[in-house]
Amino acid sequence: MAKILIKNGKVYEPLFGTEEIRDVCVCGGRIVSEFDKDDADIVIDAKDCMVVPGLIDHHIHLYQGTDGGVNADLSCLPSGVTTAVDGGSCGMCNYTQFRNFSIVNSIVTVKSYLNIAPIGLGTGFYPENLDVNLFPKYDDRIKELFARYKGELVSIKLRLTKDITSSIDPLVYCIKLADEIGCNVVVHVTRPSVPCEEIASVLRPGDVFCHVYQGVENTILDENGKIKKQVLEARKRGVIFDACNGKKNFAFSVAKGAIKQGFFPDIISSDMSPLTFYADPVVSLPHLMSKYLAFGLSCMDVFKMTTTTPAKVIGIKDYGSLTAGNRADIALFKIKKQGVRFYDCNNEFIEGDQVIVPQMTIKKGNIVYRQTDFTSVKYTF
Repeated sequence: MAKILIKNGKVYEPLFGTEEIRDVCVCGGRIVSEFDKDDADIVIDAKDCMVVPGLIDHHIHLYQGTDGGVNADLSCLPSGVTTAVDGGSCGMCNYTQFRNFSIVNSIVTVKSYLNIAPIGLGTGFYPENLDVNLFPKYDDRIKELFARYKGELVSIKLRLTKDITSSIDPLVYCIKLADEIGCNVVVHVTRPSVPCEEIASVLRPGDVFCHVYQGVENTILDENGKIKKQVLEARKRGVIFDACNGKKNFAFSVAKGAIKQGFFPDIISSDMSPLTFYADPVVSLPHLMSKYLAFGLSCMDVFKMTTTTPAKVIGIKDYGSLTAGNRADIALFKIKKQGVRFYDCNNEFIEGDQVIVPQMTIKKGNIVYRQTDFTSVKYTF
């Protein structure tokens, strides 16, 4: 495995909130404190680049055995994403197939939510069965899967939307089951079947409220445009709010009002599917991160929302630093100053003046993506 020296880059460490120009040394798939620079097999001149821990896309659909999955490596590596979480595409009946035929063959590290519905998100033409009377039949199998794939399955997922259920009971049941398993719950809240404040009120610290800026019905804003009290209380309690963009799950009509009140997401994720595979309104995770720069966040803010915070949610400790001993999952980005439009589900847009552009992705010490015009790389072997 090659020794890699990354020099002259500005190193961002979201775990510590620090940024500094320094070298990063990679050997044996790990970051090391130093080695003789003359021994480097690959020297990367990262001048004008941000050098960051590999991004985590906390919600993306990667199971291609359904209508809604994209290839993990094609969707992630060119975007600087080295770890991804499948957003509940599979249930107890098909997760093992997804794992054995897709996950284990991916360069990207893939974690998963397990959908409470047995076949997960099979097709948009036939939604999940959330008959709570059937749920007790699933308990033993779901618990067995979480035990067998500990660290790979990270959450129980359900979509609490009017097309599927009219009750909060499925969420209450999932929370009870998650308590028994020792995991969190991720709930899809676009067009919710009950008021979103009721959903926010039952979620526990560490549970994830998905699609925080959805604008279809029952949004996080009250009739006066203020953040609902129960939503604010949930955040204080430790509930995680994921922007989780997707095709239909982000509206500027909600986001602008919420962000004006200082209610930013805890996590930025893509919710990418074939409908948004390098296409608006998602395009890529760095494109979405750039949108939040246009909202006034800093690069450090958006890197934290795509590294340290999602890592905590999925149980990866102390992620977000390029210190010695850590696995060499690294992304290099440049800020390109240019006009850009960011779209929402209603084809409304805001304009920004800068874009985060991936230059290189390193996974476990191997270069797995390189931008065509990024030529500042010297091979010495």
